[in-house]
Amino acid sequence: MISIRYICILCSFFIWSCKSSVSRHNDNEILVKKIIDSAIQLGDHNKTEQAFRFVDSSFAKIKNPGIGDEFERLNFFSRAYYHVYLVQDNKAILNKAEIYADSTISLIENSNDIPRYWKQLNKSYIFKGDISLEKKQYSLTYQWFFKAKRLSDKFGTPYDKSEFNARLASLNYAQKRYQTAAKYYVSQYNELQKCDPNIDIFMRTQGALDNAGLSYSNSAAPDSALIYYVKAIAYINSNEPKYPKNKAFMAEAKAVIYKNIGNLYKSSFNYEKALNAYTKSIDLFKKFTNSPEYILSSELELAGLYLKMANYNACNQILNKHESEITKPDGNKLLWYELKIDYLYKTKSLNDVHKYIVEYAKVKADSDKEFRNASSENINQKFYDLQKEYELNLLKKENQLSNLYLIIAIGFTIMALFILYQIWRNWKATKKNNNTLILLNKQVTEQNLHLQNTLTALEQSQEDNKRVMKVVAHDLRSPIGAIVSLAGFMLSDNRLQGEDQHLMELIQNSGSDSLKFVNELLNRESTVNEMERDPVDLNALLHYCVNLLQYKATEKSQKIVLKSIPVTLSLNREKIWRVMSNLITNAVKFSPESSIIDVNVSILKDSVLISVRDSGIGIPDHIKEKIFDINEEAKRTGTKGEKSFGMGLIISKQIIEAHKGKLWFNSIENKETTFFVELPLL
Repeated sequence: MISIRYICILCSFFIWSCKSSVSRHNDNEILVKKIIDSAIQLGDHNKTEQAFRFVDSSFAKIKNPGIGDEFERLNFFSRAYYHVYLVQDNKAILNKAEIYADSTISLIENSNDIPRYWKQLNKSYIFKGDISLEKKQYSLTYQWFFKAKRLSDKFGTPYDKSEFNARLASLNYAQKRYQTAAKYYVSQYNELQKCDPNIDIFMRTQGALDNAGLSYSNSAAPDSALIYYVKAIAYINSNEPKYPKNKAFMAEAKAVIYKNIGNLYKSSFNYEKALNAYTKSIDLFKKFTNSPEYILSSELELAGLYLKMANYNACNQILNKHESEITKPDGNKLLWYELKIDYLYKTKSLNDVHKYIVEYAKVKADSDKEFRNASSENINQKFYDLQKEYELNLLKKENQLSNLYLIIAIGFTIMALFILYQIWRNWKATKKNNNTLILLNKQVTEQNLHLQNTLTALEQSQEDNKRVMKVVAHDLRSPIGAIVSLAGFMLSDNRLQGEDQHLMELIQNSGSDSLKFVNELLNRESTVNEMERDPVDLNALLHYCVNLLQYKATEKSQKIVLKSIPVTLSLNREKIWRVMSNLITNAVKFSPESSIIDVNVSILKDSVLISVRDSGIGIPDHIKEKIFDINEEAKRTGTKGEKSFGMGLIISKQIIEAHKGKLWFNSIENKETTFFVELPLL
């Protein structure tokens, strides 16, 4: 059955049609289709090895190929090797095709995405069935086709149903159930008519028509056979202009059909039309293909025609020409022996008849054995058995699920009873505790009244503290103002020199800052957001702050090291000075004698980062979360007994956050502490 097998397998190279559009993750569908199409064109020109190298090199250039891409690569190799096997009849090549087919199945089944790639998997199941059929493994053939049927029933389109009909037709044809095979081929044709036209659909459609005619011809229905043969030729001729790149295939397909038409006319004794059909078939094969197998098939049929026409010389020439080519135990070899024996009888050349009869008997025995193996099982019965086995497995799974649901229901029932028991128990406990809760509620109410009275007293105390603070601040303003004025007067006298003048400037600046602080205390009802900001040279401010506090550090033999860079920010100079003064003062206070305090400035992408690092007593873990809160535990004594009021860091954090900045620290107890101040750039 060369025509059926050849047409079906060659068509399998092409991308599936009549299918819903499904986007595939990471797949390069357009690029891969171009690669495969180009490789098929090379294969059509008998450049198979070049096609293999082209596919390998092209796919190696694809970055991160998807599952669909890898499937198309493996599928190409499996189908190509299968086609080479059909031509060369080399079992080793058939095994290679099977290895690649197994790889396509494993790829999809292990992808956890079968609903997305079910069409590819279905195609691989069917192809694996074809290989099993070629290996005469009929039981495996049924199993693979049944898997394909289940997928098609679940997801299938008309195209998929046509594929399944084609395989059932092939199996019935192999078992010589030609009438049933014809029915399946016609069903394949009808399903293909529902698909959008393309080269793949065209190839399968003409194959279905030709194979339907061949099946009718073998079932002694010549009129039906001729109708489908003529319909196939007309279909090819009408579509030939649409696919100019596939001229070789068109010619081979028509050559097969003309050979089948010749057989039909020969069996009905219309020798003239048969001769015309055989001639067309042979001419097309010789012009468009180099495959001797197809030429051999048509020329042997022509030899049979010459024998019927009593043209014995022409018949013998063809038989002698191909005697060395009939090595494969197939239909061509069997036909050759039949023709040779018939020729010898009709020409009364009986000397060599015996040896040909012996050889013919061997080939015929092998052919009959193969047919018995193929027809030993009824296809429909086999599929019925597989379907029942599948349904039985489903029932077993459903029974297992029912048992599981029963166990779960029992578990839920026990749980519900337990919950009801707990609700009843809690209700009794709730009723018993109601009186206790009423008593506790009364006590809480009394405590709330007591707390309210206490809060009122605290608010009154806070108001008193505010008034006292304003009085103190007011009384401090005059003497501090006098100090600033006196320092300014002494500086204006120009009698001070060197260190004395520098110290007097520090006194004046410190007094001015203190006076601003006193004024702020008197106006503390104003919010932080109302503070004035000006462009401030941060480098100069830090130098001033370090120079002023270095005298305090000298008392403990400490040294303050400043590493700064010029940068101008929009700041409230007095408040930022207060923050830096407080951080450096804390570093001096909590550092041992003769230690070094590092003050560094660095510029980040959108901000300026200031760090103050000391090697002092550090901050214990249990008070790190309380350091920015009013808490007695956070108040600690310095290394020389200096007192701490616990307000400096609280005020500093408020000031920095008012500047839309951040203040934080890293500390290791008894080793070091580093405070960080991050301020936004202008």
